[in-house]
Amino acid sequence: MASDRAKLAVLIVGYRNPDDIQRCLRSLAASHWQDFEVFVCENGGKEAFEALAAALICQERMLTRLQDEDDVFDTPGGRFSSVIKCRYQNRAVAVRLGLATDNLGYGGGINAWLERLLDTRGWEAVLVLNPDTEVHESCLTEFMAKADQGFGMIGGTLVFDHAPERIINYGLQWSPVTGRVLAVGRNSAVGTSPTAEVLSRIDSISGACVLVTRAFIEDVGLMAEDYFLYMEDIDWGRRRGKHRIGFAERAIIRHVGGTAIGSAIDPRQQSFLSVYLSARNSILFARRWAGRRWLLHLGWGLLHAVRFAAIGAPLSAKITLIGLKDGVQGKSGKPGASVRLPQPR
Repeated sequence: MASDRAKLAVLIVGYRNPDDIQRCLRSLAASHWQDFEVFVCENGGKEAFEALAAALICQERMLTRLQDEDDVFDTPGGRFSSVIKCRYQNRAVAVRLGLATDNLGYGGGINAWLERLLDTRGWEAVLVLNPDTEVHESCLTEFMAKADQGFGMIGGTLVFDHAPERIINYGLQWSPVTGRVLAVGRNSAVGTSPTAEVLSRIDSISGACVLVTRAFIEDVGLMAEDYFLYMEDIDWGRRRGKHRIGFAERAIIRHVGGTAIGSAIDPRQQSFLSVYLSARNSILFARRWAGRRWLLHLGWGLLHAVRFAAIGAPLSAKITLIGLKDGVQGKSGKPGASVRLPQPR
């Protein structure tokens, strides 16, 4: 059984969004960096997995299916009930599609592949990439060059898809007083970089696109899965210990944002699942990292519910209160069947 991996593993978690994944994979196919593999986790069930495979694999598509199973990565087992091994039609880069046994959440989907990677040799870094992103052709090269400088967690120039001249953030900063997560450098012009002082305030790189080295993962551990979605990236960054955060200015990544869960910028358009997880996880995170000050965060959360009510979104206010309550009670992971989350019209 083969066990050596390419130097870089690109990990993508999808949820019933094959068009996003197709666009993301197409951008990766144009990369100047040669030595990488792609691992996709589909969290949306068997039908979604079949739709994803159909969108990516056929004579007219970008991937060719491979029948050989000479690698432990090509067999189902663990948290994957099915694995399809492919490669790009125009280059010898492997792309594996894995069907998760359940909706594992974002951290769980990443960890399902990381657990296999940790048992193999060769790879030096992992790029965690949202499916609704597109990377510039030099992006992977720039990330790996920064990793060679000794940085353990690295971000790039993450830009708005609709306004690619503006930066979404350099990284994320969490306030232990209010619990607010600040997108550092938001709306800065492309071509700018954070100063050393600004970089020192960043707690984590956004999980939309973050490269971490093998040493980082072996020292810090896997992503936290109890959040299910949101806050796992900041948690990972705050656990980094001796590993430095770096910024690769010339690594350009376009990001749409919120295509799978509906986390719109306008709070009146935000999906109820996004509202619930944002509220619940803010408390779970605060209880882990803020000590007794988590009660202050609860107060800010209640004000957030009042804000929803004030702007004419009473159901979002109600869902916020449910999320805060569940956070106080320590409920974590995938929202249970007892949590009734109506979908926005």
